[in-house]
Amino acid sequence: MIDGRRTVVLVAGLVVLGACSGSGSAGAPATGSQQPSAPATDPRRPSAPEPACADPPCYGAAETTARLSSDVVVEVSGTAASGRVPGLYYVVGDEPGTSSVAVVRADGTPVTTLEIRGMDARNAEALAVGPCGDGSAAGCLYVGDIGDHVGRDDVVVHRVPEPDLTEPPTSPVDSDVLRYTYPDGPTDAEALLVDGQGRPLIISKAAFDRDSGETGPTRLYRGETGGGTLEAVGTVRLPEPEDGLLAGFVGNVVTGASAADGRVLLRTYDEVLEFRAGAADADVAGFPGWPVRRVPDGGLVQAESVAYRADGCGYLTTSELTGDVARVGCTSAP
Repeated sequence: MIDGRRTVVLVAGLVVLGACSGSGSAGAPATGSQQPSAPATDPRRPSAPEPACADPPCYGAAETTARLSSDVVVEVSGTAASGRVPGLYYVVGDEPGTSSVAVVRADGTPVTTLEIRGMDARNAEALAVGPCGDGSAAGCLYVGDIGDHVGRDDVVVHRVPEPDLTEPPTSPVDSDVLRYTYPDGPTDAEALLVDGQGRPLIISKAAFDRDSGETGPTRLYRGETGGGTLEAVGTVRLPEPEDGLLAGFVGNVVTGASAADGRVLLRTYDEVLEFRAGAADADVAGFPGWPVRRVPDGGLVQAESVAYRADGCGYLTTSELTGDVARVGCTSAP
């Protein structure tokens, strides 16, 4: 989330600087809903074919395909693909008191709303789908109430067994409430992953010093399946953005994440980065050490979430400001 007091300034800055456009690359190594009539894309980045890449998976140009209305979610802060019903996506907003997660298709069509019994999120910022942590083959939806905009001593992750979305539940679904504390004090975060054992991984939203223009370290934490004190796993080194307009206002910070088969996507306000292990069964907690490349970012204003498709061949990214959804597909499979 960008502080609402700066949103108008940031958008105005994008318009004024629109002539200074750049373009993302398809694999450059790094050093109710409604169909949009005129989707709001970043004016810095004109639509253009993305260059081919020689290192699969290769991605095509991003296409803005939908706009989620405020009836579906007010401000999209987290997105995750359903593992049980491919083609459906969970989305959540970050407003205080959030008690539900919406389910939509890739074109923005609403499917249902899942009310989560007992959830009263203070700042839900992230979603992930992964193992439930009980040794079964079942998958769970993880709702990360991990934002620190309201000040808090601990954070909460709600773990919900994935329902059958072909026949959506008509009553609130149960969840396990996992409470975590940081080993080094309260921390803001907007990105969540889940490892192969069902352990949540939280990626911090680094502090930004407006006076110096410096962004602090981005840290990775892992929690046990039942809650408790988070383990500090390491630090994520983010490459400097090629076109860091928003980073100049709010820092080069992580606002969303997704994982699939030895790959991790990180969303920043300016870019989408893909870390790749080279092995599908690699421990996702090791991603900070994997090779990283830039992939198409969708050109959305104030983009805050990203989610691989269920088959891992492409992804969606969404704008918190406008609700626009950009879809990126594969030109060659992983």
